[in-house]
Amino acid sequence: MKIGIVVSGGDVSGINNFIFQIARLAKADITLFNGGIPGLLEKKHHEILWRDLVDFSISSMPIITSGRTQRKLMRAEYSEISKKLKSLHIDILIMAGGDGSLQFLNTLSEFDVNCFGVGMTIDNDVFGSDYTIGFSTACEQIRQEVSKLRNTGRALPGRVFMIEVLGGYCGELTLQAAIKSNADIALIPEKQLPVAELISRIQHKLAEQNSVIILCSEGYTREYSPGFQGAIDTMIKQLEPQIGVRIRKTIIGFGLRSGDPTCEEIYQGTIMASEIVRCIQSGMRNKAIVINSSNKPIPIDLISMQKRLVDTEGHHYKLARQLNIL
Repeated sequence: MKIGIVVSGGDVSGINNFIFQIARLAKADITLFNGGIPGLLEKKHHEILWRDLVDFSISSMPIITSGRTQRKLMRAEYSEISKKLKSLHIDILIMAGGDGSLQFLNTLSEFDVNCFGVGMTIDNDVFGSDYTIGFSTACEQIRQEVSKLRNTGRALPGRVFMIEVLGGYCGELTLQAAIKSNADIALIPEKQLPVAELISRIQHKLAEQNSVIILCSEGYTREYSPGFQGAIDTMIKQLEPQIGVRIRKTIIGFGLRSGDPTCEEIYQGTIMASEIVRCIQSGMRNKAIVINSSNKPIPIDLISMQKRLVDTEGHHYKLARQLNIL
């Protein structure tokens, strides 16, 4: 069996392990397509040796490059990709990416290509899935930053820190990272906090602890568009005059896409790969693998793929409310 693998959209840590597990479980030859969807069109491919898959399986140095395209492909281009895959004797194409990338697979499957997809985005915003590749490692990067700020906050008490976090208009990364790092407040697009209430909470916390750490989603102030950074600047202008304390800001940015993959990252990528191989061996075609609320991988139709926001009835949201983070 020969499997082609392509990644599309924002890069993440953990993708090496997913590719390694596909090769390991399917006992297949792997062809990597660099550059995302444009790379498929341009036939930017190479074979990868088993020894390299093993050596890089838990490394943060990527073995495959991603890519983006802003335009919608013509049907003739889908047909061209299909022909190129057949000429390379690719039996199955697996793509990791966000909702737009996986919608691409749904159309490609109409051209006699057996396609499988998994969510790969630090935003963790793929509909129907509680986990996407890259999410755990991004949370860990935020936890490490919060830990550093707690240390300096103890050395020189009385400071307020605000960290801007990626995620677009989905606050899942900010929400879960706040829970897992013991941050004091999470500002997410799905739960707007009145400025007066936010000020009151900051002042109350400053009176009883050495520092206050706020995680702010880049989409919180509704200014976001791809590439935008600066939501915390808007928030700081509103807050500083009222609390009388300078707010120290940090924009973690694109470093969230890297870092040594966490143990959870390795595990989640492995169970996704395991489910894809099970589907292939059972004769299924054209499925996306999502992780449900019970942390089980399940196959769904590719046509179902779309973005999601934070589930305000979900466990993490309710826990954050209970912890008074939101």
